[in-house]
Amino acid sequence: MRRAAGAAVVGGVVVLAVLGLLRAAAPQNSPSIPEQVQAVAVGLRCPTCQGQSVADSASVLAASSRQVIEDQLRAGRTPDQIRQYFVDRYGEEVLLSPDPSGVGLLAWLLPALAVAAGGIVAWRWLHRPRSAPERTAGDAVVVPAREALAAHRAGGLVPDGSPAGESLRKALDVRLAAEEDDSADTEALARADRRLAAAFGRYRARETSARVRDPGAVLPRRAVTAGAAVVLLTLAGVGVGTAMGNRGAGDPVTGDVPVAAEPAPGVAALRAEAEARPQDPAAWLALGRALDRARQFDPAVEAYDRALALQPAADDVALLRGNVLVRAGRGAEAVPTMRELAGRYPDDPDVLLVLGLAQEAAGAPEATDTLRRFLELAPDSPAAPGVRALLGDG
Repeated sequence: MRRAAGAAVVGGVVVLAVLGLLRAAAPQNSPSIPEQVQAVAVGLRCPTCQGQSVADSASVLAASSRQVIEDQLRAGRTPDQIRQYFVDRYGEEVLLSPDPSGVGLLAWLLPALAVAAGGIVAWRWLHRPRSAPERTAGDAVVVPAREALAAHRAGGLVPDGSPAGESLRKALDVRLAAEEDDSADTEALARADRRLAAAFGRYRARETSARVRDPGAVLPRRAVTAGAAVVLLTLAGVGVGTAMGNRGAGDPVTGDVPVAAEPAPGVAALRAEAEARPQDPAAWLALGRALDRARQFDPAVEAYDRALALQPAADDVALLRGNVLVRAGRGAEAVPTMRELAGRYPDDPDVLLVLGLAQEAAGAPEATDTLRRFLELAPDSPAAPGVRALLGDG
């Protein structure tokens, strides 16, 4: 039964892995433009962010990149041509997914290699040599039983109150009783020896559990479970998370913002979590980012405001808030905060872009100078064509 159950588990893992690979390789049926944009954007690194894709980043440049992807798709360009467009401007490092050739081929082969390795390990585990279920009371049983008896009589073996200790205590009592019983036969003593040897072995195993296991020993169930999970996660390849750290003083505000390193739940769940932890700025930040991605701009601004009220020095959050205000048509409200950020980060393209667009919305004459400074710092930015058109530079 144990072998059959193990075979069923391994078979299920392999079937799920193969189905995952087939589904990942199968083309989608007539995907819509938004779906095609998402498919391309998820494989591109945000030009000014650290570790985020164009699909996930809430920065202005990432939004401009998504617009460039959509425009080129509507113009009839293929996803490969669009990816090459970004490679020509930002280099190979703009690709989050490796090129399936050369060194990058290894990353595409890893899932298949992981499945093969997992299958080999599981097969060897299921087909390892097993001892006969019935053992005689030979040296392998008698020696540890006698050792336990001798140690117990000498006072060197006093079982403790643990489950293993209680089991050993009872086994010792049974063995001593069988020895003192004149009517006890050889089989009764053999049964008592087997029980005592097994209990003594479990008791000693607690002290030797840190020793390295023999490679031919039974593979621990935890290792099998963890191995299957690693194979499935490797094949899924969709929930790969990026570690996010806090910035030090003076670091640019462009890039990703510290959030919980776990899959993002829905807006409703994030709102409930933020309301349950009203003093946690990270909870309000996560809610704001989710609302931002869902194009719910006004609620996103409110969530960012709550995060800033709890953590006023969070310049990253201030930049995200200004970005949302501009996209919501409330650019004038973003001008004061963005001016402060520009004073601290005068050469950050994202800050200058958001400030320039906010000044443009407010009718401020310095908008032109701000946007021209942005073009000097990021002439190849996906947002650059739109900024030039806004300035009338053609």
